[in-house]
Amino acid sequence: MRKQSSQDIVVIKPIWWRQACFTLFLLVVTGFFAVVTHFGPLFSWVGTIFMGLVTLLSLLDQIFEWSRLKIDQSGFWLRGWFRNKRIPHHEIKEFKIVEFAGKKLLAVELIGSTYDSGKISHQPIPFPCSFGRPFEEVCKIVQSKIDRTPKPRIPR
Repeated sequence: MRKQSSQDIVVIKPIWWRQACFTLFLLVVTGFFAVVTHFGPLFSWVGTIFMGLVTLLSLLDQIFEWSRLKIDQSGFWLRGWFRNKRIPHHEIKEFKIVEFAGKKLLAVELIGSTYDSGKISHQPIPFPCSFGRPFEEVCKIVQSKIDRTPKPRIPR
């Protein structure tokens, strides 16, 4: 986690050693597909190529830090492999704890006018993970970084 007090920007990134272990696991699975011949050579090649690409993406994600949660003066920016979501401060009502399959998840509840636009359901929007960090730590950070100061509305 990196903090810059001069611009009040907080970036929450995955813990490096956990992501490195995941990449190593993907590499081992790639090796498994390379040597397995029980299901035939086509299955072996497809599995090896697919898992090799996923391993490469995981390694590049770790090197270039694609997956992260950035909190700055404009709002919250959650970026991952398959999700890129920006939420401005003025649309956030609160952050909630949602339990799903016995695990705690962080979810953001938006203000009513955002729901009224018709694009979003009235359900809280879950943040997929806490990037391997203790859940309580990430929850305290995001709750404390909601900017409640009034700002002039910019027409879209």
